[in-house]
Amino acid sequence: MPVADLVRRVGRATGRLDLLGGVADYSGALVLETPTVAATVVTLDAESEFVVGPVCFRPEELSALALLPYPEVRAALADVPKWTRYPIGVALVLVRHGVIEAPTGRLAIESDVPAGGGVSSSAALEVATARALGADLPPLELAARCQEAENEVVGAPCGIMDQVTVTAGEAGAILPILCRPASIDPAVSLPDGYEVVGWPTGATHDVSGVPYGRARAAAFMGKRIAEEVAGRQWAWVSETPSELLAALPRELSGREFLDRWGHVDDTLSAVDADLDYPVRAAASFGVDEHARSTVAVAALRRGDVGALAQLMAESHAGYDAMGLGHPRADAVVRQACSRPGVVGARSSGGGCGGTVAVLCEVGALDDVDDLIR
Repeated sequence: MPVADLVRRVGRATGRLDLLGGVADYSGALVLETPTVAATVVTLDAESEFVVGPVCFRPEELSALALLPYPEVRAALADVPKWTRYPIGVALVLVRHGVIEAPTGRLAIESDVPAGGGVSSSAALEVATARALGADLPPLELAARCQEAENEVVGAPCGIMDQVTVTAGEAGAILPILCRPASIDPAVSLPDGYEVVGWPTGATHDVSGVPYGRARAAAFMGKRIAEEVAGRQWAWVSETPSELLAALPRELSGREFLDRWGHVDDTLSAVDADLDYPVRAAASFGVDEHARSTVAVAALRRGDVGALAQLMAESHAGYDAMGLGHPRADAVVRQACSRPGVVGARSSGGGCGGTVAVLCEVGALDDVDDLIR
């Protein structure tokens, strides 16, 4: 049914909590995710134009914009409020791929997923928008289209774990996602008496910020260097043999990398000649986190929750090592791990503050304000 003929269509999507994996998704690692109770609801009401906040397009304008190369799309949207680029981007990607015709309607957005908290408020908005626009796609394809909108229209170089969790996650269970580019294994229920919760740090997180982009580029710089040493290539950073990682430079200037190696094979990463990059830590994180998640999901399947304590501590240290830590996150992790009933805690998502993921006994953190379940 054409959108113009609708009185109302509603799409809903949750946020996500990141038990293990985090930024290793762009490295092609296994990540372990779960949806939140908090959700975003997007309502599409009948309107003659496509209206998102203060921005509106006629259908022919949207159709023409969807045909442009993505750099031109980003330039055309440079002056609209940043938050509107997420739903507009979803509409453009869906039109571009022939999933829907250029829509009309007024979008209304309600959400209790904390913005800037590192719990996928953007993916929730994207997926809820796609559903409100009538995108009838399998979960992994819907996730890929929403990631495309965030990568190519918004310009944020996120991996795919957020969108996959939002489209395919099961409440109260851990979803193993192998991000190569995305496949899922059966969800794993937590043992009775345990839960994963998010403890906000109070520090705003942004995947389009410099630290995230630097860590991502550094991972692919490490892959490029290791490939030259080995004389072969790998499809994903997480496939790099661990013995090659020890030979990588701890830190390398963008200028030195560009002069010697010229480029990385990640289209969403740009190496800045004037920045220094944590090459060894960033590349190692993708390899090590894949291994940690593999061990963790096996432990969860056999009910050994305690095995995750050290794995989460190592993951948190990995965030700090590649510049995605934050003093507030460190403080929350220390505070959480000192409390009875807590198994482990770590920086999660894109890092740099946001939210700390905590694995604990049910109710162990009920006195914490603004807890994300």
